[in-house]
Amino acid sequence: MSLQPAPIPLEVPEGPAPLRPPPEAELVEAGKLSMGQLAQAHRDRLETGHPVLDIIVERGWVSADEVADLRAAYGIEAPPPPAVQAAPEPPPETDVPPPAAEARYRIAIRLTNGDLITAGETEGSDKAAALGHAVVADLTKEDGEWPFFNCRFINPETIVSVDLLRADSAD
Repeated sequence: MSLQPAPIPLEVPEGPAPLRPPPEAELVEAGKLSMGQLAQAHRDRLETGHPVLDIIVERGWVSADEVADLRAAYGIEAPPPPAVQAAPEPPPETDVPPPAAEARYRIAIRLTNGDLITAGETEGSDKAAALGHAVVADLTKEDGEWPFFNCRFINPETIVSVDLLRADSAD
């Protein structure tokens, strides 16, 4: 009587051959593509959905001929060329006048001595209000540094207000 367990027969499936590494791995092994480039191509693939081999060619890291040979060796079909869309025809011209330009506004910092320092200029009241909020946020930072606007450092103690003015106004 033997205390040794009977050997378990090893079954080898006769199915498909073992998986090969992806084709771009051959480019890395051949020194034609760095691991950093391959990692960037995979990140681009996740963002754009384009195949890694196409991204490698688009970025100019490997020639299209080398990638075509690699595709042939792996039995991968080349992607169809991108469809070219015809340029849309311009709309027929009408006698409608172009829309009027929005009013321009400037954001100015008023100082105790009466000076106005222009901090920015934009079109439209909504954009001007947003720019005004951004200027106020810059001025109220408590990092100990004086704010810098229009080539000038401003002592925070001399600021009276932040004004939203029409760009064509004299004040």
